[in-house]
Amino acid sequence: MGRLAIISGDDDFAVKDRSRDVACELAGGVIDDNPAADIISGDSPDLSPGAVLGAFLDSLRTPPFLTPRKLVWLRHFTDLALLCGKDVEGAAAEISAMLSKKLPDDMDVLIDGPGLDQRTAAVKAWKQAGGGIEIISSLKVSDRKFADERRLNIRDWCERHGKSIDGAAAQFLAGTLGGDSGTLANELEKLCCYVDDSPRITLEDCQAVCSRTPETVSWAFTEAIHAGRTDRALELLDVLLREGEVEMRMLAALSNEFQRLARTRMQMRELGVTRIGSGMFDSIPAGIREKFADNPLLKAHPYRAFKMCESAAGYSDSGLAAALTLVRNASRALVSSGGDRRMILEELVIKLCSRSVRG
Repeated sequence: MGRLAIISGDDDFAVKDRSRDVACELAGGVIDDNPAADIISGDSPDLSPGAVLGAFLDSLRTPPFLTPRKLVWLRHFTDLALLCGKDVEGAAAEISAMLSKKLPDDMDVLIDGPGLDQRTAAVKAWKQAGGGIEIISSLKVSDRKFADERRLNIRDWCERHGKSIDGAAAQFLAGTLGGDSGTLANELEKLCCYVDDSPRITLEDCQAVCSRTPETVSWAFTEAIHAGRTDRALELLDVLLREGEVEMRMLAALSNEFQRLARTRMQMRELGVTRIGSGMFDSIPAGIREKFADNPLLKAHPYRAFKMCESAAGYSDSGLAAALTLVRNASRALVSSGGDRRMILEELVIKLCSRSVRG
């Protein structure tokens, strides 16, 4: 019996990467220029979804020619609802009926694309006929296990490519590159090229290579301000402005950051947290945990909560109030005055990094 494989999910890069691996497996190790593989481009700008399904159906109807087996790959089809939704008709209905039965022994079928609804009758029928379905979901930064999963992804990728990575470097990447696996793979490939023959990737390598992505620049900019590193913060401000970051959006991000730190200080007081350490939450009494079970610090990943508290502890209540006032005044100056916008932002950075705010 032939094999039916369907790969979907909201992580576009990971879905495409996994589908290529499966295609190579089904095609005997090589997919490019393989006469046994018939690839229908589901994301072709030159074909309508109907035309794509028509080409897919034609290939399903055609037995192997000059090869013992055949792989039919509907690659990166962006309209899966047309194929497996309710009340499908025409080519889609015929395709669905064919996939609901056992495939011929000499044919394998692979479909990939976003938006597969496993609740539909068609997909359930495909599964009953032996179809294998993989759903690959992107990691969400808000997920409790995001940091752990991301660090594991990073270490696995490095091991597969013959590299090891320092813990601090993995944490830097997990905290700055978000949940997009494509961005992560791209940055890791750059890092491998950068370190060349060195077997290990360090934090310094990451900061040197990855500090030009929008996510890492914003993160590094905020961290430099928290650390009072005026020169570094001004350097990153220049990078943000050159990359087209809008001044008001930068101020909104700073305002949100200082408000978050203010909330974190309140949450720390609620839990009685006074000393900052990696195991700080282990010493919180059970009674306090039960009483304040909804405290965001208890719901967050322990390491993430520790880093939040570490940043918040660098400011006093009056310092955070002063920082928010400075951001507000800079926002007003940008809107109402005719002064140089860069100078307004540079003055804000210098004041935010000063001891009067961070003391």
